Amino acid sequence: MKILVESGATKSTCIGYNDTCIFFTCKTTGINATYASKEAIISIFEEIITKNDIIIEEITNLRYFGAGCFNTKNAEKVKEALSRLFPNANISVFSDLYAACYALCKNSKGFVGILGTGAASCYYNGTQIVDKSPSLGYLLGDEGSGVYLGKKFVQAYLTDKIELEVAKDFEMSWLGKIADEEISEKKIIDLKQVVLEKVYRDPKPQVFFASIPVFMQKHRENMHIKALIANSFQEFFDKQIDYYGNFISPWFFCGSISYYFQDILLEVAGKNEIYVERVIQECALYLLQN
Repeated sequence: MKILVESGATKSTCIGYNDTCIFFTCKTTGINATYASKEAIISIFEEIITKNDIIIEEITNLRYFGAGCFNTKNAEKVKEALSRLFPNANISVFSDLYAACYALCKNSKGFVGILGTGAASCYYNGTQIVDKSPSLGYLLGDEGSGVYLGKKFVQAYLTDKIELEVAKDFEMSWLGKIADEEISEKKIIDLKQVVLEKVYRDPKPQVFFASIPVFMQKHRENMHIKALIANSFQEFFDKQIDYYGNFISPWFFCGSISYYFQDILLEVAGKNEIYVERVIQECALYLLQN
């Protein structure tokens, strides 16, 4: 049996298959190799093995496409972790950008963008990635990503730039559980303080930020929410124009943010005279054809 893994920062898709059929497909915790330890990677895959009754000795090939793996050191870390668990398998580790290139472009040239939890882009010449825009992570970059949208929404919420109706819905639906816990303990509630503490005291604030676009999707027709999303995409394209200059080939996108907000993405691209040929949510099933 073979295993294919596509891992973003928030979630991973794992498929067990052979040349004639798919044995299992599962979703699990995402892995960003820049931040995840070898032990954490092993723990996630041990859970995959257990839940899917995988017989380790029967795994002959494992292809892993993951966030943070464009960096050779990170890719080696992932490969070492997987080699411990699958000693009989031929293991290959690639960047998630290659997953996007193979799934979207096949043998065509193009600029490829990932807009999911994080953001990344590259230029693919039909066989390999020949240029890649610098990825600065969620603190210094990731324009257009889920984390970036979440940060922009929180900034607007905390500074009263969001309509009262939307702000109240955010407090009720997104912060309700936290508030209920506080109220049950008879504490005085300041929901904005709760948000600030979530941002500055939580060890992984990017997870909180990345969860907010789900709420934004509900209010996507709101003028300010739509403008916030459009401005984030504009910042993404501004960064690409600054780095690559002229776009000699079309753009291709994958990732949940580009997929669920693709109408806004395409509108912003059109205003910049950028042609987007294709947008998909994830790559895993397309990679089975390669």
